[in-house]
Amino acid sequence: MSLSFVSIGQIERGDLRIQEHPAEVKKLMDGDKIDLFEVRRTTNFLTNFDITEYQDLALSKRKKAFVRHIKHISEKLEWAHLNDEKVNSELIELMYELVFFEKSMKEDAVLNSLDPKSWKVKSAMFKSVHRSRRIFKYRPNHIANMEPQESPFYHHVPAKNKTFDKLAKSKKIKAKKRMVILFKGLSYSGSAPKIKGLDLDYDNEWSLKWGDEVHTDVFGSRIFAAMGYDVDHPYYYGKDKLTLVFDGSRSVKNVDQLVDSVLLTFKVDLEPFISSFGEVSDSMALEHKKLAPYVGMQYVRFLKCAIEGRPDRVKRIGPTMPNDDMNVDRLELRGALLLHAFIGNWDTRVENTCLTTVHDGNYNYRMSAKFSDLGTSMGVKMSSIPPDFKVGLVNQLPWEVFKIKEDKIKMKHEINSILTPYEEASYHDLYWMAQKIESIDSVELQKMINEASWPEPISVLFFQKMASRRANILAAFEIADTHPITFDKEISVAEDGEIIVEYGKLVVDYKRDENPESFLRKKGRTRNYGN
Repeated sequence: MSLSFVSIGQIERGDLRIQEHPAEVKKLMDGDKIDLFEVRRTTNFLTNFDITEYQDLALSKRKKAFVRHIKHISEKLEWAHLNDEKVNSELIELMYELVFFEKSMKEDAVLNSLDPKSWKVKSAMFKSVHRSRRIFKYRPNHIANMEPQESPFYHHVPAKNKTFDKLAKSKKIKAKKRMVILFKGLSYSGSAPKIKGLDLDYDNEWSLKWGDEVHTDVFGSRIFAAMGYDVDHPYYYGKDKLTLVFDGSRSVKNVDQLVDSVLLTFKVDLEPFISSFGEVSDSMALEHKKLAPYVGMQYVRFLKCAIEGRPDRVKRIGPTMPNDDMNVDRLELRGALLLHAFIGNWDTRVENTCLTTVHDGNYNYRMSAKFSDLGTSMGVKMSSIPPDFKVGLVNQLPWEVFKIKEDKIKMKHEINSILTPYEEASYHDLYWMAQKIESIDSVELQKMINEASWPEPISVLFFQKMASRRANILAAFEIADTHPITFDKEISVAEDGEIIVEYGKLVVDYKRDENPESFLRKKGRTRNYGN
């Protein structure tokens, strides 16, 4: 399958003149030929391990697979130059890829230099949140019938519920019903408490997470995958379904040290999430043969958690959307604004997009741009005094996405970073995404909610609200609903004679002993957000 970096209309068939968007590759050209000096300069920046800084900022360590990927591209361009070839669409895409990786690496260095708790960062998020309340207003206009090409940004997905699993399979991610992972190290990024883990064969990595995102990230990632985007791969694990083993060689050697480290780093008490702990026994090793080398070592299990695949064949380079005009004319990126609004995702910073190089085997590499960390969604509550942040609060998720007037629709959604494609999103871009959201039927929506594993009463209420939000989006864009999903804004749910949901609102702090993050309590976390 041919994947295109160039959007519809950028290069006309039979006309290889480089127009506005592919101008990014002009620096690698000399007239209608390849500028070999600039290609080599860019390749050297991307592959030279001795180049460790950009504008006095530290560059992330280059991965060997990424270096091989870049060298493959460079070799093709060198060969074309040697054969005195004129620039064609294939060569444009190779040069575009080089420039895109270069921009992503540089942006990554800039982002890594920022202190997420600094006034500058917090102020920028604060301003974006308040500005987003005002600017996303649209007047209906003529709709052009356009669909993005297959590209590293977007794929056509006829079988929506299978898309997430298909993507995971292509990356060799294997999440079993019961998981055993080794503690690798602490994680210091983001605001949700998490650590790094390893498969027992030391092959692939996992990110292990607790708290209010263990359901929301699972759901949000599957929605984005169903709409044609590449994503991270989070999985929910219930009580005792995941075992974390300490091999004694790392900085954290037991459950007490884990609790202390998470509290120190994330200001979150992990103890309520722990279900059991002890030493790996002979009987455990008989049940799971790969545990044999770890008999006598410490382990811990949890009431609930989520793990996210970090497969060896996928290497992260930097953000997908450097905040400039490089990808502003991509319909699929502009339209993603509505998908963020659909799931109520608040954290849209460029850090939560990810440019990757994927090894498909036999030294075949490809680039893929994905949406990452979609867990800050499904009902967000933020307060400045005292500083606090919480997600997954079902009562905080509005029943509607748009406020509809006769001549205008206004998006009722806040985001903490208004990236250039979102700033430039038009009525047409959102209409395109609304059509894709219309294709979600009740069966597909229910399956994705089931994957998130919310407790039954909360799951029922989230289904009702997402069905309502879908209907509101279709009404706003006057799109006929070919398979309406029934919902009830005044739904009530009882369990064992107790009212859990009353008139469309969760009224009980449901089974707090089993759900320590709480779906009702608004106190959450204070780390790394612009509040």
